[in-house]
Amino acid sequence: MLLGLSGAASLALAACGSVDDAASGAGDDIKALSPDGAPGDTPPAGVKLAATQNATIAVSNLPSSIDPMVVVSGGARRFDIYESLIDTHPSTGEPRPFLATEWKQVDPKTWQFTLRQGVKFHDGTPMTAEDVVFSFQRAATQGYGIATHFSTMASARIVDDKTVELVTKTPDVLILKRLAQVAILPKKYYEGLGTDQKARDAAFAKAPIGTGPYKFESYASDKAVVKKAGDTTWRKPTLEKITFLQVTDAGTQLNSLLAGDVHYINIQPLNNLPTLKNAGATLVQLTKGNDLGAFMDSVDNKGKPKTGPMGDKRVRQAIQYALNKEELVKSVLQDRTVADDGQLIGKGLPGYTETVKDYPYDVAKAKAMLDEAGYPVKADGTRFTITMASAFAGTGSVRRLIGEWMQSSISKLGIKVEFTALTDTALQLEYFYNTKQRPDIYHFGLFTRPYMDAARAYSRFVSDSGSFHMNNPEFDKLYKEQLGEQDPAKRQAILAKVTEIFHEESCFLFACADVWVDAAAKNLKGLVQCDVQTEQYYDRLYITA
Repeated sequence: MLLGLSGAASLALAACGSVDDAASGAGDDIKALSPDGAPGDTPPAGVKLAATQNATIAVSNLPSSIDPMVVVSGGARRFDIYESLIDTHPSTGEPRPFLATEWKQVDPKTWQFTLRQGVKFHDGTPMTAEDVVFSFQRAATQGYGIATHFSTMASARIVDDKTVELVTKTPDVLILKRLAQVAILPKKYYEGLGTDQKARDAAFAKAPIGTGPYKFESYASDKAVVKKAGDTTWRKPTLEKITFLQVTDAGTQLNSLLAGDVHYINIQPLNNLPTLKNAGATLVQLTKGNDLGAFMDSVDNKGKPKTGPMGDKRVRQAIQYALNKEELVKSVLQDRTVADDGQLIGKGLPGYTETVKDYPYDVAKAKAMLDEAGYPVKADGTRFTITMASAFAGTGSVRRLIGEWMQSSISKLGIKVEFTALTDTALQLEYFYNTKQRPDIYHFGLFTRPYMDAARAYSRFVSDSGSFHMNNPEFDKLYKEQLGEQDPAKRQAILAKVTEIFHEESCFLFACADVWVDAAAKNLKGLVQCDVQTEQYYDRLYITA
């Protein structure tokens, strides 16, 4: 299979559908926003640009390191300082050319990539095949966050000056999407920064370079600044400088945008949206790529079966029947999303299956199941008590709204729910990454980003993943089988079985697709609805007069 630039473009356009398809449930306020942007796009002819092209972006959290391999949330395209061999379509997640102009699959485990010529790092040195192989090897090194994405790599080698070969340990149907997470870094520059890995990593984080349209100026825990890379970039950015500020309070973000101090803010509460629309802001709403449900683990954080009510599959299934998702979507979330169909992946994306149907809203059935499971209503009017917490649940946030609604819905079954709205980032991540025993129901949400493939989310439920949510040997077997299946139809059939098992085990409380709303000032243009990475292509952005 050989995929070149024109082939990838046509594939992406054919797969993406309309703007309305990409923004199902979003309302009328984002219909003008394109889901088809690509790196290197420039402002349309005739646009009157502002004299000053300096943008400020306020986000709720900056990554803990600017090194794109140290933390997974760093992103291969972080701030457009770095680039990867492959980019992914912003709506579908389909691979498309980036630093590789084409690729071919030699055999089930071997891929060859043709490198874009004339690419330079920010220090002016050319990008070479040696840099690509080095970047693959560093990304696969244990201890770096990116290694979780790149664990199937076996080896990489230089075929010639324009070609690199990658071999995986086993056939890996997701390898192209994995490569989209691996930034290409300069080998000689990195190796000249110190005598050992620790020293080099520390020095690179203080003065990183990549091939992107923007180069590093400064970075701190609450502020990052990048500036146009000049003649080293093969792309054509318009913004001269971009400042990223960490602003955790949504109200402060809103006021800064209204005052003209910032041009872009992220993850806005629903109660801020009318004000933003009245101010002429552009809303960027994402629904694909994340399910806003909750973990209901059948095992503890050591992987051992849970005792008590939550260890009983019938109890977990009964809780599913307690949720009126139509009420959630319409009354709580203002029709800005869709119910999730009892699956972690959205319609039209790999792994979605018509054979699995959602748990319908049926309180009577839920109560009967709890009775049959041996948990009748006691004299005090309750059956048992469970703990629940919602992550990223600041006042007025979508996560808090959903969490409180879940608590209320489950309580109607006679289950006492001790609910906590979490805002402590460290504790939230300790729960998620399993360093502390999670509450009985942990409302965190679960990404299928950046792969836009069900396997991304299901990877956390394999018994040996270290996440410890579920233990089902048949699920484990089928999960590994689908990763190696190259035939799309056969892989889909396997994923359908995986989905059926997952649905039956009920280790995740299904709710709805994402409700992620960013907002941009009315003079910031070139915006893309990017469900895959939740990050704009900054080289496309420009400020109008």
